[in-house]
Amino acid sequence: MKSIVCSILLMLGSIGSSATAADVLIASGHTQYPPFMYRDGDEIIGVGPELTKMIFAEVGVEVISRHVGPWERVMRQAQSGKIDLIVGAYKTKERESFLLFPKEHYLEEPVVIFINKNNRFSFDRWQDLNNRFGATVIGESWGNEFDHYAEQNLNIQRLVQITQGFKMIERNRLDYAIYALYPGKINLMKLGLQDSIVALPKLVDAPRAYQAFSKKSPFTRYLDYYSQRIGELKQDGTIQKLIDRHMQHYQDNFITVPTLASESK
Repeated sequence: MKSIVCSILLMLGSIGSSATAADVLIASGHTQYPPFMYRDGDEIIGVGPELTKMIFAEVGVEVISRHVGPWERVMRQAQSGKIDLIVGAYKTKERESFLLFPKEHYLEEPVVIFINKNNRFSFDRWQDLNNRFGATVIGESWGNEFDHYAEQNLNIQRLVQITQGFKMIERNRLDYAIYALYPGKINLMKLGLQDSIVALPKLVDAPRAYQAFSKKSPFTRYLDYYSQRIGELKQDGTIQKLIDRHMQHYQDNFITVPTLASESK
């Protein structure tokens, strides 16, 4: 505890301006990405917002995690500076043009292919998706390399919500959907489709998720400190405990699913 307090004081000194109670950071994120970020009324809640609030509370900055609309709009508002921080995002060259990413990521998120279990097909490489019809969410990125391959070779429909894609797969109107494993499983539970739509074992990727600052935000002065704390909170198990607790919420309210810790190895 003593080392944490010392590191806070040292970092604040290097920033050159202390936070005050009047400082309010506006954060936002994906509306359907549980357990990491999801909508609850006018707020975005989950692991990402909780982590953001935890770190900024250490320097006296209030965080409001606001629902601003679909993921694409979140990106636009970060680009314009209307929001200060996105509570979870993958790093891409395009996003780096308007976002600052800490050196430390807070999560490696498996990205998978979801299919109708009655219409299985082999997926060992990206080329196996050629000549099939897929879907993902508007504004989503699954890594620069895959994004480029998909743009050149795949027939992927962009939807407002992944739940639309899952319903289309159930009705055999799509062959697959690309989405992150844990949010995908939770959305399937909420739809009652967890027994009919499954994830293929081969990963598309396991990109790193970051908390990303708008380049127009005054809170970028905390970027180095933020990165330091992310690293410390990963190392001491705090972030994993947040993930486990939010996953437990869905296990208690829907059905039993494997824990993040066991599946991510």
